[in-house]
Amino acid sequence: MAFWPNIYLTWLTINGFYMLSKKLLESLPQAIRIIRKLSTESVGGSLTLQQMRVLNRINEGQGQTEIAESLQVSLAAISKMIACLTKHKIIQSKAGVDRRTHILSLTPKGKQTLNKITTYVSSKLDIGIADLTNEEKDQLMKSLVILDKLMNKMKEV
Repeated sequence: MAFWPNIYLTWLTINGFYMLSKKLLESLPQAIRIIRKLSTESVGGSLTLQQMRVLNRINEGQGQTEIAESLQVSLAAISKMIACLTKHKIIQSKAGVDRRTHILSLTPKGKQTLNKITTYVSSKLDIGIADLTNEEKDQLMKSLVILDKLMNKMKEV
C-alpha cells in the first residue's frame, strides 16, 4: 500500500521540476524581450541593446575584459562598442596605471542616458505591477528572491 504514494511522489517530484524548468524557459525569454523593447523605446532606438548592456557594466565598474566575458562577446566587439560610445560622448576612457589598461566611466550624458532607460523601464513595469493584488505582489517578490538564489546556484554548476 505504501508503494503507490511513493511512486506518485516520485512522479510529482520529477514532473514538478520539469514543469518549473519549462515555465522558467518560457517566462524568462518573454520578460527579457519586453525589457529589451522598453529599453530601446526609452532612447528612441539610438543605442543597441548590447550598447545599453555595456553602459550597465561600465556603471558597475567593470573593465573591457570583464564586460566581454560577462556579455559573452569578443574583446574586438567590445572595443568597437566602446569606441562608438566614446565617440558619442556617452562614456570616457582614461589611461590606467599600466598603459595597456583603460579605466572606463560614464560621462554625464552617459549617466543621464542610463538613468533615462532605468526610469522608463521601471515606470512601465510599475504600471503592470499596480494591477496586481497585494498578495500577488508579495508572491512576485518572494519568487524573484528565489529566482536570484537559483541563478546564483546555476553559476556554480
